[in-house]
Order: sequence, then structure tokens, then C-alpha cells
Amino acid sequence: MKSLVALLALVIVSVVPSGVFAAGGPRVVLGVEASGSQRYLQITDRGGPVYPSADVTCDGNRRTLMLTRSSQVADKIVATYVVSPKISDAMIKSAECRVLLPGRDIGISRQQIRAAWSSTPRAQKR
Repeated sequence: MKSLVALLALVIVSVVPSGVFAAGGPRVVLGVEASGSQRYLQITDRGGPVYPSADVTCDGNRRTLMLTRSSQVADKIVATYVVSPKISDAMIKSAECRVLLPGRDIGISRQQIRAAWSSTPRAQKR
């Protein structure tokens, strides 16, 4: 019985993303603005600094996102960065993407990117 419980625990740990068990790390959320279909990337962290830009690297190509706004919700800071259609399209097609902030390297899963943006109509290119 103990070996069955140990095996079950190993399966759960290997299936659940590592960020679920990590405490205190930043959280990345991808979404689309309700008006205008502008895609965005939000970084939520407890008491961390807000940077005027964040870099995204996908399949070795690095791009810069500019801060749109930031706010404080309870003890968390939410920084929102606009993602242009060109960058978001490249992110959707990439095998691997990471958000780079000073002292932080945050992975974004391919499934998370596609779930947030693949079925969203594109904003008009400017």
C-alpha cells in the first residue's frame, strides 16, 4: 500500500506544473483586452518591482514588451505589458517562450499561449 501511495505521489508531481508547488514566485497571465482585442501579458508578484519593459524570448528570438499599466491588488503588484500582433503571432508559433526580467527567468508553456491567444481575432495592424 505504501508503494502505491508513493507511486501516486510521483505521478502527480511529474504531471502538475512545477509553478503550482512553488511559493512566492511571479505568475504570468496572458489575455485579451475586452475592447479592441489587444493582447497582453500580466506579471503578478508579491511586492516585487515593476519594470518599464519586459523581454520575451521565443525559440532564441528576443523581443521587448512595454509596460502599459501597473496596479496593486492586496499585497500583489500586477504589471501589464502590451503584446503586439507580430510578437504574439511569433509566440503562438514557438516551441518555447520565456519572460526575462532582471534576476528572473519565467517559462510560459506552449499550451498557455495557445489557450489565451490562438482563437482570438487579430487587432488591426498599424
